[in-house]
Amino acid sequence: MLWRHIAAPAYGLCFISLLLERSQRCPLVIEYQAARPDNRVLSLLAEHSERWEDVTLYIPPSSYICLSSIRGRLPLLERLSLHATVDDPEAYAYPLSRFENAPVLQSLDLRWFYDHLSIELSSLHSLLDNTPTLSRFDRSRSEVLTELKGLSVIDCELQVVYSLLDRALNLVELGILMNSDPGKANIDIPIILPHLHTLKIQINGIFPGVVNFLVFEAPQLSEIEFSGCHALDNSDDELENRFEDIVTSGRLFIQFLRNFVQGSGCSLVSLTLDCEVDFHASEMMPLFEVLPSLEYLDISVLHMGCIPFRDMTPASAIFPKLQTLYLRIPPEECLMDDVNDLISLATSSSVLKIRLVAK
Repeated sequence: MLWRHIAAPAYGLCFISLLLERSQRCPLVIEYQAARPDNRVLSLLAEHSERWEDVTLYIPPSSYICLSSIRGRLPLLERLSLHATVDDPEAYAYPLSRFENAPVLQSLDLRWFYDHLSIELSSLHSLLDNTPTLSRFDRSRSEVLTELKGLSVIDCELQVVYSLLDRALNLVELGILMNSDPGKANIDIPIILPHLHTLKIQINGIFPGVVNFLVFEAPQLSEIEFSGCHALDNSDDELENRFEDIVTSGRLFIQFLRNFVQGSGCSLVSLTLDCEVDFHASEMMPLFEVLPSLEYLDISVLHMGCIPFRDMTPASAIFPKLQTLYLRIPPEECLMDDVNDLISLATSSSVLKIRLVAK
């Protein structure tokens, strides 16, 4: 029913009132994006929060005061996406407590920006009983995330990430973006995500503890998409002075993936690896050795020398189940010796299909 789709501020107050009336008892799909929202519209929408099903809000946190009445009145809310530009540095702690007690919430997307830069989501503790350590969590009060299937977090403190994961036992897909050091987490109990299928991680830059920054068990995890790059100035001086750091970044990213796969207890089927950093081919082999169940591998690197084609041959010895290998490499970085090693790898398996893509 078209009446149940509400897009503000494109729709004015009068038209939104008409939509709410005509939609009767139908679940509502709401999208509100405004730097200066109309508080009358927000208050009107809040009166119908029992019908909210899919909600996207891109409003200043200070505007959430108009939604105070929705707490405990979200029986149908399945998908929630909160984006915000912070107009008050102390205001970003307000919104999340409004969405407590959403018993059927399945997808949660939290993105916070301050002057176009992501900020830490320490305010998530207000959604999670403000519990400082995982060992003290009272799981009997975690109904708010019981049905959560998808979770996307950007620049969260690591403690907050683990707090969410501890409450989302039925999580199927997890996305994490880190642009800065997420800090350390106080973890006294293991986290197990028995239904997690897909993990997407993007790390921009290196921070202390990156090698082991994410630790949990996910026995059903079958797909990982990883993207890593080193934040770098393009000036020649910067490139020269920090080349060693760039190589270190690549090595740490590979170590992180290996440690995570081993610790999660998963049998990975699909891996997409996009590393905009340099590293030696030999550093890739320890990762490949813990991926015997891999069927699909998509690698994007700076040059062919990052991939140990010779050590991967014959393919059946390292990847007995691998069927598809995508290589995304700048064409000017393809050396003849590497190409010959790639050909040897391709001819070592009758089931392996290799696709070389110039990027």
